[in-house]
Amino acid sequence: MSIEFKIVDEYPKEIQRELMKRNLEDAQIFFHPDSYLGAGDKGHKRESKKVKVAAYAGDRLIGISYGSAVNKNRFMMEVSLVEKEFRGQGIYSKMLELVLSNTREFDEIDSCHHQFNSRIIAKKLKHNFYIIGLEIGPAVGPILRMRYFNNQKLLSIMKFRMGLIEKSEVDS
Repeated sequence: MSIEFKIVDEYPKEIQRELMKRNLEDAQIFFHPDSYLGAGDKGHKRESKKVKVAAYAGDRLIGISYGSAVNKNRFMMEVSLVEKEFRGQGIYSKMLELVLSNTREFDEIDSCHHQFNSRIIAKKLKHNFYIIGLEIGPAVGPILRMRYFNNQKLLSIMKFRMGLIEKSEVDS
């Protein structure tokens, strides 16, 4: 069966909820943010660029990847997942490529992953993401923060900060 990839405005809400429940909530020790976050500022709205990729096998939504701009220079990949029986077929990689090709105007693209999600971490490293931090979050626990750089000057500065290159290489 061929897989079709689309940039969409929205996912069907109920289908998205079930997809996330099956592949995140039921698959690991995951606490959905709705179960612990307070009401917050109900009037808060963030108007920013959003990218939503959908992967379909026929009419069935089998993969989603979405994110939004954090500020004018940084985009955050918020959730990506593929139905279990469709994993290992390159679907995640294709969705990642679509997100990256639709976020070129941002200097940095961030993503976070459970520290033991080695298949996805390896894919991100192969796509030139860098590990920039480790934190603990309530939803999944230990989180590895990764960053992709569209801005090559910024990448050079970060490589200097990581001890990978000399300062003279930043200025060249």
